[in-house]
Amino acid sequence: MKKVIFLGLIVLLSISTYAQGEKSPIEGTWKMVYGKWVSIGPTYPAQTKGDQIKMFSKKHFMFVGHFEADTLSGDNYGWGTYTLNGNKYEEHEVQHSAKSYMGQTVRLLVEIRNDTLIQKWPANENWKL
Repeated sequence: MKKVIFLGLIVLLSISTYAQGEKSPIEGTWKMVYGKWVSIGPTYPAQTKGDQIKMFSKKHFMFVGHFEADTLSGDNYGWGTYTLNGNKYEEHEVQHSAKSYMGQTVRLLVEIRNDTLIQKWPANENWKL
């Protein structure tokens, strides 16, 4: 009887794991360790001080941070849904500290190297940076 219960639990666990589907490679929490903003020049953490984390679940993302560069200082936060197809990543912004991003879709190219998530943006509709 114990063998039947044990085998039943293993089968149930296998079915529930299979039903959840494959986990996205970006799911989890990522801490920003480097950033380069071509449009404004400074890099993080060399010329820009602060911190940011970004979290991904199966379909949602969120990020929160604060940055300071020279005399500029600001909070950076937002959340929404995302889709990932290979290295093509689209964020559908629901909330963003920059109000102009709200309701927009942002395209990025992503790459994972070991334990590092690399995001490059903005990409156009043809996925060119």
